[in-house]
Amino acid sequence: MAKGRLRKVLLAGAALHLWAVRELRPSAAELLDLRWHREVPLRITARALARLLPWLYRKWGERGVRSLQYVFYQIGRDRAPLLMRYLEIDPDDARSLGRVLDYEDGLVGVRGIWTEECRGRAVKEERYCPIAADLAGCPEVCTRLMMALEAGTFSVINPDLAVPELTKLLSTGDECCLAVLELPYLKRREARSASPQATPGAFPPRLRPPGLLPRLMLTLPLSFLKALFGLLLRGPEGLEMHWYEFFRYQPPS
Repeated sequence: MAKGRLRKVLLAGAALHLWAVRELRPSAAELLDLRWHREVPLRITARALARLLPWLYRKWGERGVRSLQYVFYQIGRDRAPLLMRYLEIDPDDARSLGRVLDYEDGLVGVRGIWTEECRGRAVKEERYCPIAADLAGCPEVCTRLMMALEAGTFSVINPDLAVPELTKLLSTGDECCLAVLELPYLKRREARSASPQATPGAFPPRLRPPGLLPRLMLTLPLSFLKALFGLLLRGPEGLEMHWYEFFRYQPPS
């Protein structure tokens, strides 16, 4: 009985994967690349979000997009204490705060290097992203939706962090995604001191703290329910989001 169910699950998974591969229309080289096949679920998700944001705006305007942003924002707030503890984050160290980016990048296969690693300012060049091409039609997924996730996270870990800058994006044709984290309240000498968590001249190691990912997955349903309850009770306009004016969705003209 159990074997029969397992076989059905495997067949369903294979059929879903084949459908996704057909949707993505890979080249012959990509079809033979195991890494490309591992990236299929992520790429399908990215394409879905790239379609969803403009559709929400056309259907319900800013209210629709803000509602989705609030779900991501709530997820960010609820995950923040776990990230801070498991990643051993020092909230008064910009490079240490950057471990949030390192952890996220490791989950989705983004590759980047830190070019500045001071306590007051940290700069990361993300040079490879598996979904950059899939977000080319809607780079706002990163600057508006993922930014809501980060806003929720940092509103708990350190609300005095300057709004992270994303001055370059692979999805818009730049050579990298450039992320800047700054702590403007640190004194000049302290701000310029090297972070103890710096990883100079190398790709930072993939962070895999034992037990963190399962704990994060367990918080997702509760975060969704909390966001839904807040939206039903107060509506999207009645819910405050840290840095909202900086990640408000503006559709391309």
